[in-house]
Amino acid sequence: MGLLKFIKKKWDDWYYHDIDREADEEWDDAIDSDWGDPSEHSDAYFSDADQRTVYVLECLGQMAEAAEKTEQYTAEYDAVTSLLIDMEQIEGLPADVRSEIMDYAQRIESVEKERHRIYGKTTQLTPSEVAVMEQYEDEIPEGIKKIREAEKYRKLIKHDLKKLNNERKSFHIRKRNLLETINNSRGVAVITAVAVVMCILLMLVLQISFEMDVRIGYILAAGLGAIALTIIYVRYLDAIKELTRLSKSINRLITIHNTVKIRYINNTNLLQYLYLKFDVESASDLEECWNIYMDERAAREKDEKLKEDQEYYYGKLTRLLAVTGIKDPEIWTRQPRALYDKRETVEARHSLIARRQKLREQIEYNKKIATEGKDKIASLAKRYPKYASEISHIVSQYEGV
Repeated sequence: MGLLKFIKKKWDDWYYHDIDREADEEWDDAIDSDWGDPSEHSDAYFSDADQRTVYVLECLGQMAEAAEKTEQYTAEYDAVTSLLIDMEQIEGLPADVRSEIMDYAQRIESVEKERHRIYGKTTQLTPSEVAVMEQYEDEIPEGIKKIREAEKYRKLIKHDLKKLNNERKSFHIRKRNLLETINNSRGVAVITAVAVVMCILLMLVLQISFEMDVRIGYILAAGLGAIALTIIYVRYLDAIKELTRLSKSINRLITIHNTVKIRYINNTNLLQYLYLKFDVESASDLEECWNIYMDERAAREKDEKLKEDQEYYYGKLTRLLAVTGIKDPEIWTRQPRALYDKRETVEARHSLIARRQKLREQIEYNKKIATEGKDKIASLAKRYPKYASEISHIVSQYEGV
């Protein structure tokens, strides 16, 4: 347990440090870059216990995050599906009940139009914006907070992607330089050895042909050659060691990038859904609309009588819908036109179907991520049976944390 917490702490300290600058347009290159499959690591990578543990923890983390997102999106999916079922059930009601529902809906619509007329002349919001503010009045403060947090998190993700991309480029440049150093060292070593041999052969010819004393030459040639070859060999070994360390760093970047990419996709899906739900383009837009909406509450105090009438018809409509078996009758009081205007009904249905499709895609994506994480762990245990018990222990420890 202590080892797992220590490794997870080290991971978080490395991953979430130095977040102090705005990301820029280079994040697009990082998203589109080809980082490879994280499962295609070398045997040397998994022979390292720390690397192996971090890899398994990373897969478990992806699975946990995907499961959490799946549960969140599934709950929202069920709510949207319930609305679609309610629409079908309402359309299938007897004609007299449908007529009564349509009458209440039209009365509600009429009251709402009158209320809008009272303070609509001074409002800075469009009717559609007012409708959204009223429909999600209880959810908007929390919605602003969620969107702002998601937008802030997106900036951090972009920063991470930019940083990872820059680090990847520097690693590949360094790797290329190291490979050149290794190849150059081999070539220089061969040249040096050939030069020493040539010098010795030349002195041998001088000694035999001219009976010259070349003992000092032998010593100098051998000594200088040995020194040169030693320096070249040390440089060669240093380059080999650094290349090994660099390969591990590149493998780590591959794993990190896949995690960040999954988080970016989930973050983008969440923002797109919230933007679609509140019909805005940013948290600042929603907050501005909400502040204007709140400032105009004073004007809405003038229509208290109309509001009482509206509540009366709300109650009538919700009770009638509840009697007919509608699961969420209150929501129809916020969009009464959809109960009697066929065009509005079609648009509402299309909007719900679009939201449900988006949620289904998010659910399927996160289920896929969870399955891939599980398969990676299973594949690792199958590939290295000697580590299977250790991997199983890490999984059980993680689930117990």
